[in-house]
Amino acid sequence: MGAKKDFLSDLASQVEAKKRGERDRISTIDDYKPREIRNVPEDDLNEYPEVDEFISPARKPEPKEAPAGKKAEAPVQKKPEPVREPEPVYDDSNAYSSDGKADSFNEEQFVRYEKPKRTISTAGIAALAAALALCAFLVWWFFIAAHITMPDFVGKNINDVSSWARQNEISSTAIAQSQPEYSLEYNEGTVIRQSVEPGKKIKKDTPITITVSAGADPDENISFPDLKSMTLSEVREWISANKLAKTKITTQYSETVPDGEIISYEVRNASESDFTRGTTLNIVASKGKAPAGQITVQDFKNKSYTEVESWANGKKISLVKQEVYSDTVASGFVISQSAASGSSLSEGGTFTVVVSKGKGIRIPNLVGYTREQLEAWRAANAIQVVTKSVYDPAPDGSVISQSIAPNTTVGSQDVLELTVSLYLPTLDTATNSWIGRDYLELLAWVDEVNNKGGRIQAGQYGNYQYSLCSDQYPKKGQIVAYACEYGTSDYDNGCARPLTLDARIAYTISEGACTTRQFILNQSDMATLDSIKAWCIANGITYSIEPNPDLADGKIEMETTKAGTIHQTDEFPIVIPEGTVVNIHWGNTPDPQPTPAPAPQQIVLNQTDLASLETIQAFCESHSITYEIDPAGTGYEGDTTSKVIILIGDSKTPVKESDPNQFPLVISSDTSLKIYYNKQ
Repeated sequence: MGAKKDFLSDLASQVEAKKRGERDRISTIDDYKPREIRNVPEDDLNEYPEVDEFISPARKPEPKEAPAGKKAEAPVQKKPEPVREPEPVYDDSNAYSSDGKADSFNEEQFVRYEKPKRTISTAGIAALAAALALCAFLVWWFFIAAHITMPDFVGKNINDVSSWARQNEISSTAIAQSQPEYSLEYNEGTVIRQSVEPGKKIKKDTPITITVSAGADPDENISFPDLKSMTLSEVREWISANKLAKTKITTQYSETVPDGEIISYEVRNASESDFTRGTTLNIVASKGKAPAGQITVQDFKNKSYTEVESWANGKKISLVKQEVYSDTVASGFVISQSAASGSSLSEGGTFTVVVSKGKGIRIPNLVGYTREQLEAWRAANAIQVVTKSVYDPAPDGSVISQSIAPNTTVGSQDVLELTVSLYLPTLDTATNSWIGRDYLELLAWVDEVNNKGGRIQAGQYGNYQYSLCSDQYPKKGQIVAYACEYGTSDYDNGCARPLTLDARIAYTISEGACTTRQFILNQSDMATLDSIKAWCIANGITYSIEPNPDLADGKIEMETTKAGTIHQTDEFPIVIPEGTVVNIHWGNTPDPQPTPAPAPQQIVLNQTDLASLETIQAFCESHSITYEIDPAGTGYEGDTTSKVIILIGDSKTPVKESDPNQFPLVISSDTSLKIYYNKQ
């Protein structure tokens, strides 16, 4: 059998061989031997049965090669191991005494073995504490401590904050920008405040809030000075001090305003009183007089005005343009010039050119032209003509006036306004054609005529100043008679002829049918002075009021022209004819008692109250009667002969406008009416 090997060393060599891709024989356990026992005393060997590492005889350390120039070291000779005597062999039969104990039992001694305690020196404790402190410091330094110094950004641009954050790898979520604030001290985009004080150590995720200036408030009112009394430098200081955002200064030469003073200024979309920092202000300042220079004039006759204009602008010449019509020079070309060709002009001087407007149209005196003559002239002249027609004694269609004076030359783009006669207005197309028509229609016709210069007046004048009742024209406002006695004729039929200007039309209108109406006076109507006044007003009764000391306080009596004297104690209701005039007498002191609720009144309904839908509505409203109008408007049960039919309260008997035998009819004020009317 070959020499025994060290198991662990061989195993390590096999692992390394596999890593290198080499193959090695796998040894068996028989190839290994126990470690050689060191030469230790016999007693110590028994006390501490420790063994040394195994050393394989087959793998003894090779002698090291000596470096160049040195002798090779001789291998260290290992001391020979001592030869151990074989232990005697004991027989088990002789090992124990008769009492069952070993023969050496009495010779054995038992000694308690105490393992020595390990102790750590003071230097070791200090070293351990220093190591722990170093670890804690490293953790604090790399994971807890702040290493970045916060700069002072106040007064710097917000872009400087962004650059610093990128350089120091500050978290993008750590820096927040608050709402910008207006500031007169800091320009727009400049940092006003920062939440972290300058010089403070921070970490990459420390929250930082930056407040940036929005510049000066553009809506802040600024006191507007007298700019024309200020010099240009003072104006610039005013602009800078107030940080005006929309102020522009331009300069130009001036013959009258000294250098550095203000020529003019313009405030746009505001006024000086409400001037703000954001208001647009344009200022023109003087550069003083322009330096004198001599310009040689060219010949611009029959050249275009644009050529002259370009030359004048380049030579700093003030150009004046005068336009006239010309039959020989085309429109837009120069006819003449103020300075001859070859002459000299001072720089800034004035140069005048006369420019052609092209061939003109000479306007004749068109007043008196007939319609046919005017049309012929318009066809021969390409000019815009606008006509206005008015009433005038001149023949119909003839020209009365013109907007452009005769013998004036104009261009085709000009507008000529002509006033043409309509002759005189005519009121009637047939004699008395306005009789029976509403007077408001006549007034509307007059307004239409006057819009065209008629100057007509219409009203109740002279013998026609009164309104009359008329059974023939029962509708209030119908024209009963009219005449143009202040116009072209003193006869009624004179209105059929053309009216003169400033004519007056007189008319008489109907105040309704002549059938006398009756009104019911109840005792409650005379309860107080206010109640009797209200009754008179509601029924159109003319009244007067006189205090009477002979009457008791608050008492009333009436004197009427058609019903005699009426007292509060008389029997009621009392019928009062239409046209009655009432004189009311009352006690000096008003009745202190509260006015009682009015009792239902008895009201007389006349045939004329049913003359139309309007008259029955007026009757109901004047007496506070509740009514309802048939929405269909087709009459009562198909009856189309009557204008108005009513049903009173719960009565089924119709009251018809066409039946005079039903009138006058007394009804109560607390009843209700249902009104049917015929639209036809």
